[in-house]
Amino acid sequence: MKQIRTACIGLGYRGRQLFTLLCRIPSFRLVAVADPCLEGKDLPDEVARYDRGPDDYLRMLDEQHPDLVVVASPWTFHLQHALHAVQAGCHVALEIKGGLAEGEYEPLSQLARQTRRCVLPLENTLFLREVLAVYTLVQAGVLGDLVYLRGGYRHDLRDLLLDDQGRLGNRANTESIWRARFYREANGDIYPTHGLAPLCLWAGINRGDRLRRLTSFASRSAGLLHRIRLLGGDEQVQVTMGDVVVTQLESEKGVLMSLIHDTTLPRPRSLDFEVQGTRGIWQGDTRRIYVEGDGQTETWQDDAPYVERYEHEYWKRWGTEALDADRHHKGMDYIMLRAVAEALLGGMPYPVTVDDLATWTAVTPLSCRSVRERRTVDFP
Repeated sequence: MKQIRTACIGLGYRGRQLFTLLCRIPSFRLVAVADPCLEGKDLPDEVARYDRGPDDYLRMLDEQHPDLVVVASPWTFHLQHALHAVQAGCHVALEIKGGLAEGEYEPLSQLARQTRRCVLPLENTLFLREVLAVYTLVQAGVLGDLVYLRGGYRHDLRDLLLDDQGRLGNRANTESIWRARFYREANGDIYPTHGLAPLCLWAGINRGDRLRRLTSFASRSAGLLHRIRLLGGDEQVQVTMGDVVVTQLESEKGVLMSLIHDTTLPRPRSLDFEVQGTRGIWQGDTRRIYVEGDGQTETWQDDAPYVERYEHEYWKRWGTEALDADRHHKGMDYIMLRAVAEALLGGMPYPVTVDDLATWTAVTPLSCRSVRERRTVDFP
């Protein structure tokens, strides 16, 4: 392949962001988009539209024969869309979600191995400049042997989940229409990957170590109900999701990870990263580092010199253009898609696999079970 013939399934909020960036990267040639709600959405003339219903993506796969399918549909359709794309002989770049069931990705993993197709998880936090620099730094032993890591998804989603009248899941033309269902029916970490994927990358999970067990705790549900009351909505609406869900994970080698889901209380956005080892510690929110013997004792330092010294190859090559093209997500979406193209065109391998995605998303059903049964749950 000199260019990757690329089709997209799903052109909602997230799909549109990815589509815009794909158009800016010469390695991709956009040939088609499938989405039952394409009416009124502008597409380049050379991109075919498949919008005759929810199954029209099958016609797209049959007619267009893309090399790569980018799946950015609602969570409940991810696996179905990915399976059909791989069955059609396509590689898949798969948007991220919480797990819907234990073991749900096993059929996709097996099929990908059988067909020698790549399924590349689009977890953009892995491609943040500082996340990749810390990965390089950890690989070089700067922090020593890792002992404890922390991360999470801390993002106030109340304006997304509620409309202006305080109705849950009723904000038109947004993902709230399908995403609110999880706040009505689940209680656990429903979106673990933003925080957990970098932790697993740093700690070598599925690369010499594996997650062994977890225990989750959920607070009461107050944040959405408080906002509904302020907006004059129905205070009797059912909300099952605790405002803050904390999950403690232990690996076979004894590495401890703390994961937090926090989306219905007022707060600035945060991934809450911290990495602690036998030689030092890094904090992501404050962008501080302490390495024993490098500077004053027990005194934090700015992490900028370390990030520059341990800059990942992706950012050395594409960092400037990434920050120009993708200001919304600090360049990480652009770097992620560049990494997809690099892997498919025979360059550097993509840093994670569908089996990693299966590990990250397994936290959702396991954490829900842990909260419900009030006990520690083993990873399968």
